[in-house]
Amino acid sequence: MANPSRRRRIDWEVISPGSPPVTLAAPTQASSDLAALTAELAQDPSPATADRVLRQAVEFSRAVIQFERAGIYVLDEKERSMLGTWGTGARCETVDEHGLAYEFGSVDREVFARAEAGFPWTVYENCPQIAQLGDETHVIGRGWVGCTAIMGPHGPLGILFNDTATTHAPIDEAKQARGAILCSLLGRALDPFRSLLLPQASVGFEPRRAVVRGVTKLLVADPTLSCDVLAKRLNVSTRQLTRTFKQEAKLSIVDYRNELRLTRFLERVDARAQNLLEAVLESGFGSYAQFHRVFRARFGQTPRDYLVQGHTRRDGFATGEADDIT
Repeated sequence: MANPSRRRRIDWEVISPGSPPVTLAAPTQASSDLAALTAELAQDPSPATADRVLRQAVEFSRAVIQFERAGIYVLDEKERSMLGTWGTGARCETVDEHGLAYEFGSVDREVFARAEAGFPWTVYENCPQIAQLGDETHVIGRGWVGCTAIMGPHGPLGILFNDTATTHAPIDEAKQARGAILCSLLGRALDPFRSLLLPQASVGFEPRRAVVRGVTKLLVADPTLSCDVLAKRLNVSTRQLTRTFKQEAKLSIVDYRNELRLTRFLERVDARAQNLLEAVLESGFGSYAQFHRVFRARFGQTPRDYLVQGHTRRDGFATGEADDIT
């Protein structure tokens, strides 16, 4: 092992002196929309905002992750039910599924238990694959259904379901891994506002302070900003800024900034993780080492292992008939 005291400097300024300064790439519309919506929850939380986040997550999973069909059901623990939100129709269009619900059962319990054990998604085979046609639910095929738990720091929030009912394509494990990252980020964003996901949620949620709205707006535009820079732009002390944000948003500014960066990374990385460094730098991380540290702390694995190998083992899947799955 090399002597750490004799490390060789590889800063960009050292290895490429005189080169133009590194700049942040403009975010794509998809990542901007998702980041803006999750940020809006901290700025002005409401049931309508939470619902827009869920719809955008479904559309993000199709447009960016390239799931063929996807839908999100949220857990109502009091009623022991799974409630529909937004899904995908027979023609791969976004459909309103708020009128749907089913009883929380063994399949959901297993999905959440496996997620807590380290398997963020589970696949069931020989399942009925459904679509909403008007006011009726139709089975449009049978095949595999992927179930990815949406877990918050305080427990399960819901499940993202996906299938390939229109093409009958086999499961793509790289896409499932990216979907798991999306659900993890979604769970962190929604957890402080979990009551807003349910129909009986109160709409009288107290608006967040101006400092929180200012931080989220600035970081969505530029996730490289430091706490000192944010404090200066908002005309408050760094100490007041960090304390107020954590009290109101329920996580630190550093953690929130990293969540935004990970969301942008998810949009940029390709399905086989062949452009990791490019995606990392375009997402606002200062270096791959910084990203690697944040990602591993967040997901417990290296980025490449998570995206390509970490959850592609056959023991990561449950198989068999599951006629009670929706």
